[in-house]
Amino acid sequence: MSRTLVHTSIAIGAALTLLAPRAVAAQRRGTPGTVVPMTEVSITLGTKTVTGRVDAKCGIDEQATQSNTRSYYVLMYPWFGQRVTPDKPQWRFDLSVRGNATTKESEQFVFSFMDGARSGTIQTVAGTERMGSGTVRVTRRDKGARFDVEGRTKDGQPVRAMIDCSEFQRAEAPGG
Repeated sequence: MSRTLVHTSIAIGAALTLLAPRAVAAQRRGTPGTVVPMTEVSITLGTKTVTGRVDAKCGIDEQATQSNTRSYYVLMYPWFGQRVTPDKPQWRFDLSVRGNATTKESEQFVFSFMDGARSGTIQTVAGTERMGSGTVRVTRRDKGARFDVEGRTKDGQPVRAMIDCSEFQRAEAPGG
């Protein structure tokens, strides 16, 4: 291989290495200058409560219907692929609610929470293994909604959760 070709290959490799992280960082939520809607959360599992204001993914799946298996409301913290910095809450939650835009209360949902020491799951979706029991109340307003979960986990622990999404984020294209 010629010396010029080797130097060109090294230069291209170095340029791609330097440019690639910036391209990825520009697509991430929380990029400087980007306003990220925050979510207020309070979750009680058993007798212990965690609270925080977090960058959760609050989404609506417009393709969900009463007759398919998709969830209309899909919430998660941290959102898929997010690296949570040490100064942010290290616990996790997921909430998926079956229904549609007019759903006000649902017994068809999945809620899970973990904080490293404790975890709890409620799964009440028809056609799946039932884990625990409960309901979720949805209160829509402006660009977001508040979700109030009340029930018992599959292990019998009482659960109360309030997740207040200030705004539903639009779905992202695959890979971005």
